[in-house]
Parts: sequence; structure tokens; C-alpha cells
Amino acid sequence: MRRFWVLLFVSAFVLVFAAKLNVAVLGDVRSLNPFLVKSSAERIVVGYLYETLLAERAGQIVGALAEDFQVDFSNNSLILKLKERKFHDGSPVTADDVVFSFNYVLQKRLPLGPILAYFTGAEKIDEKTVRLKFRTMNVSMLSFAPMAIPIIPRSIWEKIDKPLEFPNTEKPIGSGVLAFEKLTPQSVVMKFFEDHPDAPKQLDGMVFHIVQDETMGFLGLVKGDYDYLFWNLDPELAQQVMDNPKKYPDVKVALIEGGVVNVILFNHRKTPMNDVNFRKAILYALNYQELVEKVYNGLADVASLGLIPKRAKGVFDETVGCVQQNVSMAKEFLKKCDYDGRKLTLLVSSDRKAMDMAEYIKLYLKNVGIQVELDVQGPEGLTTKLKKADFDLALYSYSLGSHPEMVFYHLHSSRGEMKDGQVVGFNYGGVNIPELNAALESIWMAFSERDRVDAFVRLQRLFAELVPVVPLLVPVDIEAYSTKNFTGWVVLPGEGVMNAETFKSLKPVR
Repeated sequence: MRRFWVLLFVSAFVLVFAAKLNVAVLGDVRSLNPFLVKSSAERIVVGYLYETLLAERAGQIVGALAEDFQVDFSNNSLILKLKERKFHDGSPVTADDVVFSFNYVLQKRLPLGPILAYFTGAEKIDEKTVRLKFRTMNVSMLSFAPMAIPIIPRSIWEKIDKPLEFPNTEKPIGSGVLAFEKLTPQSVVMKFFEDHPDAPKQLDGMVFHIVQDETMGFLGLVKGDYDYLFWNLDPELAQQVMDNPKKYPDVKVALIEGGVVNVILFNHRKTPMNDVNFRKAILYALNYQELVEKVYNGLADVASLGLIPKRAKGVFDETVGCVQQNVSMAKEFLKKCDYDGRKLTLLVSSDRKAMDMAEYIKLYLKNVGIQVELDVQGPEGLTTKLKKADFDLALYSYSLGSHPEMVFYHLHSSRGEMKDGQVVGFNYGGVNIPELNAALESIWMAFSERDRVDAFVRLQRLFAELVPVVPLLVPVDIEAYSTKNFTGWVVLPGEGVMNAETFKSLKPVR
């Protein structure tokens, strides 16, 4: 009898203390190199393996590997003091590792574009303090280099001469909340790193199941094979779950304010797209509310005329107002431009939501006298055409909720120049408007938070006037999780479901 109780205790111990979350991710995992991320699945896994100096939580900049930071405007630099932290192999995270990580990006010309324009290098002050140096310094710099560069162990990566040829799948070492265990064609198995401050005591780890189809992932969630889906649930499916709780008793849906803005890009290098009257004709031709209802089942917001989404609360200007349809104004603006009635191409992803939206847009434009045909492309074809500026109009999206400063890289003329037949940055439409350039540059010249807010307010009002792109919708982030195997899920505004509080609160059901 005593042996029975011992075995029972051991079984309960294993259930409670060796519980693993099972989550589904889309795409393949062929690399765990933080500088070589290609798929959504790789991006998610790498995000748990590695950490940056600073992070963003609920709209606030907080320390990750750094416990404190100071801005030194006089020397165009940022001084950061490190926490006492370890890598997964037990070695300490030192100032040498941080300096190496930042300078490695510069020396190897690694594809972390946003920091390269202003960051000039890192230097060690003492064993726990580093200085990051910039060509110019402003309040927006906190959102870039310290939050973009993963800190890697120097002892490993100094031996990697060609990092873009290094898959890093044998034994990746970072300092994140999850440490690597094994990679198979079907999954990535990871364990919570016990020396990490956010590591929960009641969970052992996470298994990232690699799926290629959203429908199969959802069916796995319903069955209880998966506890969480690492993608936005289809709005129709989300509505179905919310309307039929008895049919889906264990599946829960969390609706989080979105930060991605769907837009229509114009190729400003061509006529009539370089005419503001033509751009305004398209702006007023569209039925935005119908797009919300028909394409997103009501789970989206009409975008602001100022492009910046509400989620960027610190700089969002609600006085600019939302985009609205006005067919008569659309026709009046069309008369003022030199559109000759020829058929234009609308480049669009083969994703079903994008194609549905494109079909509606095509009808709206036809209603005011603008003829378009759809150029439907898969992910690689879409990217190729955007980089070659091979389009008239294009459906695209900007992620601006957490880092509204990224709008500079999407719309400043310096990011739209052509070199060797390719756009050098993310300004695929080649927007080149002097007033807009000046307003975008003013963001980088803001030396106080008040200056930064004022710069963004001016910028949003200018967007409404110049219409460099047409803001469409801001889809709601729709997260799906299951309570069949775990309870204690915590939904946080701006962070969603999979956050540090959830890790601390989750408890196995059995």
C-alpha cells in the first residue's frame, strides 16, 4: 500500500511539474539563427530563445537584459546597465557579449535594417555597463537598436565567420525564457530556463508543433492537441466560436486592439499615381465600413486618415478622423487628374482575405470610373514585384502599433530609391514628397517626448492632406486558446494571451 501511495505521488508530481504547453505555429523551422529568420514559426521560436536589452510591454519601454538606461544626448549615445543574467549554457551575460552582438551586426552587415541608418557602434564601459553610439540621438532611438538586436554569446558566435550561412539548429544558446531541447520536422521542443525571472515553476516547457494549414491547426485546438495558436484566427471562425460556446466549450477567443494597418500603395514613379487628386479619388471611392463587415466580419476598425493606429496610444491623433467614402468627391477629384481610363494593376497576395478585399476595391473603383485588374501573387512573387516596383497599386500592410517610427522607413524618399533594379528600402511605392520627408525627419529630431508627440501630430495631419497611401482597415488581433488542458490564461491589453502573467498563472487541469 505504501508503494502505491508513493507511485501515486510521483505520478502527480510528474503531471504538475513536467507539464508542457503544446502550441501550433505556421511554416517551417529550418533555422534558429536570429539573423536568418524567414518563416513565422522561426520568428516565434527565436523570440523565445533570445532577448534584447529593452522590450515593449503594454506600450511601455521596459528592461529585458538591461535593468537601467540613460540617454546621453551630448554624446549621441545610450548607456545601459545590465542585469545579472545567464545564457542557457550557464555562462553569464556580460558587457563583452552585448558589445560583440551589436558590433557583429555592423561588421557582418546583417539584415536588421532599421538600426543601420543611425547606429555606429557599441563599447564597454565596465563589466555590466555598455554604451551604444548613434550618428544622431533622439527619444525614438529607444525603440530601435536596444529593442531589435538579439544578444548572442560571444564565445559561440565569434567562431561563425559567415552568419547568414549558419542555421544554428544543433544547439542554439540564448538567454530567453525558453531553452532549446530538440528540433524535428514536426516540432521544436523547448524547456523553461530555470534561471530566467519569468520562467514558471509549474510548467516544464513548450512544444511548438509545425503546421502548414490554419484549418488543421484549429481542429487540433478543438480536440485539445494544441493549447494555443500562434496566428490570428480567421474572423469568420472566431465569430463562429463566440456564437456557439456549447459547440466549442474549451476554445476561447481573445480580441486585442490591432496595430497593423492595411493600406493601398501607389507607385509614385508612374502617372496618375503621382497625382494627389488621383490618390484622393481612390481614397473617397472606397466603402470602408462594408470592408470591415464583409471581409473581417466586423472584427476590424476603419483606419485613421493619419495612418497611425490607435494602438500607438502615445502619438495617435484622434482629431484627424477616419477615412470615409464619398463617391461624389471621388468623381470630382478624378476629373482634376490626368487619368485616361486605362486599366491599372492592383498587386495582391493570394491570401483569401487580401483577395476578397481586392475584389471589393475593384468594384468600388469601377463605380467611380477607375479600371483595375488584379495581379495575384504568392508570398515570394509579391515580395519580388514590390522590390522591383512592378505594380501600379498594391495591397500591403504596415505594422505601426508598437513602433510607429517605422513609418519613416515605409514612406521617406531615401527608402524608395532604386539600385540595380531593386528598391533599397521598404518604400516600395517610391513616395517622394518634400513636405512629407521633412515631417518624417522631424520624428528623428525630437529630443523630448513632447517634441515626439508634436512631430507625430503634424505628420498625421499631413498624411490626411497628401494621401501618400490610402489607409484602409486595422484588423483586430484574434487569439485562440484552449482551457481543456490548462486554466489560468491571462489576457493583457496590447500583449494578448501569451505573456509572462499567463506563464505564471497557468495550471494543468489534470
